[in-house]
Amino acid sequence: MLFEIRWLILITLAGLAFGVLSPIVTARKMMFLAAAMPHSALLAAVIGIPLSITYGLSPGLWAIIIGTPLPLIIYALEKKGVEEDVGTSVYVAATASLSVALMYYVLTSYPMESSLWSYILGDPLLSTWSDVYLVTIITVALLALLVPFMREQILMGVDRDFAVSSGIHASLYDIIFLLLLSLSTIGFMRTVGYVLEHVLILLPASLALLISKSGRDVVLFSITSAVLSAIIGLLLGISLNLQVSASVGLVLLIGYILAIVWRR
Repeated sequence: MLFEIRWLILITLAGLAFGVLSPIVTARKMMFLAAAMPHSALLAAVIGIPLSITYGLSPGLWAIIIGTPLPLIIYALEKKGVEEDVGTSVYVAATASLSVALMYYVLTSYPMESSLWSYILGDPLLSTWSDVYLVTIITVALLALLVPFMREQILMGVDRDFAVSSGIHASLYDIIFLLLLSLSTIGFMRTVGYVLEHVLILLPASLALLISKSGRDVVLFSITSAVLSAIIGLLLGISLNLQVSASVGLVLLIGYILAIVWRR
């Protein structure tokens, strides 16, 4: 069985990154907003292809440059008094519509050196060492900026008013988390795909909540379930000739169902 170590590195880093993000998304009740992130990531990836062909650099780097700040639009709308769900809905409508329009433009106007399907479906088996280096940098940045402040991030979801009165700079934490969430969804899109990113953002913490007895356990189980599901899904995909991203999602889903049964 052919096996490349870079596949294991990529899928493990994906599980680690989303395993850290998921409990914060859940605690801060940002599931709808987080589920919108892959839409802007796909838009950024599509824009990055013609820019890469025209001006150089990789499509992934262009996608990060363009797409990472896009979710701040939601933050700006919220500051203007727009409800978060309403602002997110507008954001999804805009990014999804633009993605479809630009995908058609790119497919009909440019020689495709990078397949759009790799962003939609995701496949670590098509990765290069450049992809590994990029997602390693993203994961290190995410861990450095989130893990030491995990309690503050979660506290703002549990009781934002208390967090602010305790001296936490809520706006700064909001912006940092939005940027890191956006950066991660863009950076890992070629690895896990547009579709599976929704699963990896939302399901690890949901699974962890079923079997945890404390906030610390939720974070640890979320990371553990995401990483193990990613590795098992990779091995199953290679062994059974299945699409790796789909295998990861199915393993995580089976784990969630087993956790429900075990809890009952």
